[in-house]
Amino acid sequence: RQADIEQLDPRGRTPLHLATTLGHLECARVLLKHGADVGKENRSGWTVLQEAVSTRDLELVQLILRYRDYQRAIKRLAGIPILLEKLRKVPPPQRDHRVPLVSKICPSDTYKVWKSGQNLRVDTTLLGFDHMTWQRGNRSFVFRGQGEPAPGCPPSLGSTGRAPWCCGRAIDRDRRVVYSETLALASHDQEVLLAAVQPTEEQVMGRLTAPVVTTQLDTKNIAFERNKSGILGWRSEKTEMVNGYEAKV
Repeated sequence: RQADIEQLDPRGRTPLHLATTLGHLECARVLLKHGADVGKENRSGWTVLQEAVSTRDLELVQLILRYRDYQRAIKRLAGIPILLEKLRKVPPPQRDHRVPLVSKICPSDTYKVWKSGQNLRVDTTLLGFDHMTWQRGNRSFVFRGQGEPAPGCPPSLGSTGRAPWCCGRAIDRDRRVVYSETLALASHDQEVLLAAVQPTEEQVMGRLTAPVVTTQLDTKNIAFERNKSGILGWRSEKTEMVNGYEAKV
């Protein structure tokens, strides 16, 4: 009998979500082995991992963390050939890219981009958003890719007979720390990948001791309006030159 492994219950939970919430370790293990999606959220916005942390079950948290990282790795590996092909086609950037945003909750940032073939570097100072606060820092992201498909070669093999690969580096210039990860698209065994992403006890304990938090931004009352220039009754819509065009802001 066939069953939808991602079917939702009346509360918007998948079978994996329900098994995790109730603390049924073996049920969760069976569902994960059959491809249940760890990244799904329930109707309240909580992820499977957050529900696992709420049970305080160390083994369950370790299991969910392991399969979450495994599924992320599979998705990243599958996208390597597409990513390399798109990078090859993108023309080199001609200037810095400024991202203007108009309110205090959406600050501006300038991204400096360098590109050569399949290699890319991006410098930024806007790192993310956490607990209703924008995170700032001096960070560089460097991406190096190799493995151009050759005529007659399988899609997973490059012109050198090797699988396409890419190397990503996140450089924290404030702390002078470099984080590096290399991904290679090759025939892989599920058990080998699962063993490679086995979370450490420190990672699991870090999850169990950290607060379970989800951040939601209410967008219902957000509105945008034209910027005005001038004084009193002589105000008019403000215009700026953007890439050679006069635009209202």
